[in-house]
Amino acid sequence: MDPLYKKIFRAYRPSRLNVKILSLALPVVFGMLSQSLVWITDTVMVGYLGQNAIAAIGIGGTSYYTLVAFLIGFSMGVQIIVARRFGEGKRSEIGKVGVSTFYLSVFFGILLSVSGLWISELIMFWVGPEQTVNALGTEYLYYRFIGSGFYFLGFCFRGFLDGLGFTKAGFVSMAVTTLANIFFNWIFIYGNLGVSPMGIGGAGLASSIAGLAGLLVFPIFFFYYKIGEYFEGVSLLPSIEHLKEIFKVGSPPGFEEGLVNVAFVIFSKIQGLISVLAVAASNVLFSTLSFAFLPGYAFGVAATTILGQAMGAKKYKLAYHSAFRSAFIAAHVMGLIGLCFIFFGKWIVYAMTRDESLVEECYPVLVLLGIIQIGDAYHMVIGAALRGAGMQNYVFRIYILLTYAVMLPSAYLFGIVWKGETLGLWTSIFVWIGSLSLIFVYEFKKKNWVKGTV
Repeated sequence: MDPLYKKIFRAYRPSRLNVKILSLALPVVFGMLSQSLVWITDTVMVGYLGQNAIAAIGIGGTSYYTLVAFLIGFSMGVQIIVARRFGEGKRSEIGKVGVSTFYLSVFFGILLSVSGLWISELIMFWVGPEQTVNALGTEYLYYRFIGSGFYFLGFCFRGFLDGLGFTKAGFVSMAVTTLANIFFNWIFIYGNLGVSPMGIGGAGLASSIAGLAGLLVFPIFFFYYKIGEYFEGVSLLPSIEHLKEIFKVGSPPGFEEGLVNVAFVIFSKIQGLISVLAVAASNVLFSTLSFAFLPGYAFGVAATTILGQAMGAKKYKLAYHSAFRSAFIAAHVMGLIGLCFIFFGKWIVYAMTRDESLVEECYPVLVLLGIIQIGDAYHMVIGAALRGAGMQNYVFRIYILLTYAVMLPSAYLFGIVWKGETLGLWTSIFVWIGSLSLIFVYEFKKKNWVKGTV
């Protein structure tokens, strides 16, 4: 048996597969980094308002992404379908999927933007820990919902281009979104350029406008990559057949994303049983983790695209190896991030808040999460690969089972009943991630997914 260093060297040699994986994943890493910075800059730039504002941003942000997550799941379905059709060489089918995706995105995006304005207060009433935080969170959500349509349309455009292998578009879009978010935060939160200061509401409005800025990037890339060629001779009206296909493939990841985020809203509610400090600490932790899972998400996109295109061309061996190679590289990157959590965790938290009590509350959890980062990489990448192979219903069932039967009960048990407080709550996340990674790797190695169809 070859020594470990030889296996690692082979995994990182400049092969065609490695180059393909990195060329797809790296733009997604930077693009998702930008997306995470939207939430993080909101947290940092309202930090001067105190723990209540930080807690409100955390609960409001989690609640917002819970509602948006279901729709974002459809973008995963679009990527899976487009990648498979690309591998099959069915160009006109790709165009038909694109047209139907556009209409679907516009309809649900407008629906969410309008309805969100009416349900912000109701959401915070149910999930907020106390009156002050609830009022601040309602204000943030009210303005945040305005731009929901922009974000949803942008996610679907990105899923379409990711399926074709053009992941750079998503990176540029999110980079523009981040820069716009910082600029408009500066205007609306603090009151600059003649605008009255809006505080936490300004953070929500800035994010909404930033979503529009990021969306406007995609038409440029559609022209640059000559995407119009896929729409030649294609009807500009949506196809019932393709709408059904998008719903069939996109609904499981959509419900998965939505219901898992509902679970994290419940998780936040459990945090509120401890203290406002615990809620604020968890917001800081979620913001920090939004950096850590970027490689897992990015290499999951790479694995989904390569696997989908390979399965469309009936190259199943390539599909198998591309998934595990993507997970292997992601594990090394996330493992390094985990070491940073362990050894530099306090400095990382200090970068987000100078509140000493928050730092002390967060650091033990960062050590715990640092240990599980490699498992998180495998759970994210192999889970994405299983979806791309047509086993999205299986992945959905496993996520929901482990989230509601393992993670939430153990969070209440460890955090409240056994009085483990913040560290106890987050121990349940450790167990959840470890279980997901073991189950997904085992299932993928069985190769039942070869029979999956999209």
